[in-house]
Amino acid sequence: MKRKLLYLNEFSKRIYTCTSIEDIARLTSFITQRIFNTKCFAFFVKEEKKLVPIFVDNALKKFDFSLLIECQNLLGKTDESFVVSINGINEGHLFFKMLSELNADSIITKQFTCFENTKIALCFVGKSESIGDLEYLESFLNIVKLRIDYVFSAEKTKQALNNTNKLLNNTLKVLSNLAEIRDFYTKGHMQRVAHYSKNIALNLGLPNVDIIKKAALLHDIGKVGIPDAILLKPSKLSEQEYAFIKKHPEFSEFILAHIEGFEDIVNIIASHHEFLDGSGYPRGLKSDEISIETRILTIADIFDALTTDRPYRKALSCSQAIALMTSEFKSKLDMNILHKSIEVLKESAKTTHEMRLDSEHIENMRNMVFYIDYETHFYSKYYLPKFTHNLNEDVVVVLFDLRDMKTINIEYSRNIGDALIKSFSLLIMDTFGELNSEFFRIGGDSFIVIIKNFDLDALPNYILELDKNFKDSNKSLNPSFWFACCKYKKQDDINETLQTLTKKIFYKRRVS
Repeated sequence: MKRKLLYLNEFSKRIYTCTSIEDIARLTSFITQRIFNTKCFAFFVKEEKKLVPIFVDNALKKFDFSLLIECQNLLGKTDESFVVSINGINEGHLFFKMLSELNADSIITKQFTCFENTKIALCFVGKSESIGDLEYLESFLNIVKLRIDYVFSAEKTKQALNNTNKLLNNTLKVLSNLAEIRDFYTKGHMQRVAHYSKNIALNLGLPNVDIIKKAALLHDIGKVGIPDAILLKPSKLSEQEYAFIKKHPEFSEFILAHIEGFEDIVNIIASHHEFLDGSGYPRGLKSDEISIETRILTIADIFDALTTDRPYRKALSCSQAIALMTSEFKSKLDMNILHKSIEVLKESAKTTHEMRLDSEHIENMRNMVFYIDYETHFYSKYYLPKFTHNLNEDVVVVLFDLRDMKTINIEYSRNIGDALIKSFSLLIMDTFGELNSEFFRIGGDSFIVIIKNFDLDALPNYILELDKNFKDSNKSLNPSFWFACCKYKKQDDINETLQTLTKKIFYKRRVS
């Protein structure tokens, strides 16, 4: 079960980086083999009474999966998910032959409808005892469905932008969701700001509440133009990074300026970081140059930012946020609007609770995206200091270093070398996955495993298993590795520990 959870965790990290249906299919195929021990996997788009293949494992390419629809009808299955068992098939049927050849006894099919009524079918072939709890499989498949739905919606967004005059409301929603999906940390931010802005405008008796709400729903759309390395950075931005992110109002204006139906909201969005004293950006507007609609949006935006957890500070209470806005933003915000809106903001904040749920999960997702080495699915070296800093117990640290990678890259090609690195990382995870372990890639061919609640005396057995499996999996290359290990106390410095372990491996190289 631990290994299943480990692979499921890695899958959750990785699938949010997939930007195409093909990538999702390949990743799903890989993970289902690890979690459910499936023999093979197929992925189709369902068109009328045909299944159009998107991804099919080589082992299945000779079989006609369109017969699944026929089989579903014969079995009288009407649900989106159904199982074809070898016990229920005539020996002369094609699927009986297929399952026999693959040493399997079941075909599990999951069908669902995605964005704009696109029909998807996923098929797994395996043994029922390995697949196990179908409810667990259903939960896994829902993760796949959500990402497929997002990829389809992202593609359709481009079409929606070209037809905004006909699909204005749908486009508004899609654009808002798209901006927030890119930035896990501020998920829900624009909806909350829209909620605050609308209630402030209603309290003031303004006639254009709908325009203010629409502007708030899209006020950060320009963040789609900010590189992930800046937008998803889990720590405080540098001066240069902050200067770049300050361009997002201009990006918003560029995206929306020529879309029919958005004329009334473009100026509000473009100036939502302007301040009355002229210290804002991007144009340094002041006083009467800033509309009342923009002033409302700015107050709502700052209030939500202050009452939301940030990587560098915890959220303030409503009262603390308003006190800070009243004191430190006195010359920047419209104090007349703020004072009239205090009770509105406090009351509105109570109804945004659901938008703030799972903040810890969202922060973890942000770390996954920013700190994952996508070649091996291990954490990158940049997460190691943060991870060890938060340790509250002693652990065992093991450093692995592949031998002779330079020779392998020269004699066999760099592609072979990369494949060997990936093979080694998977074997490390297989070997230590059942332990309470975390995995890091700290160099091209160097890896760290951190193991909690582990007796260091038991390590040699795991090393021997890893070495045997590594050699068996890559016999033509006869690969090997060095390793060094130590106990790591929670008050230790990880950089000093790495230096010590590296010296141990360097000594092994010198004497070998």
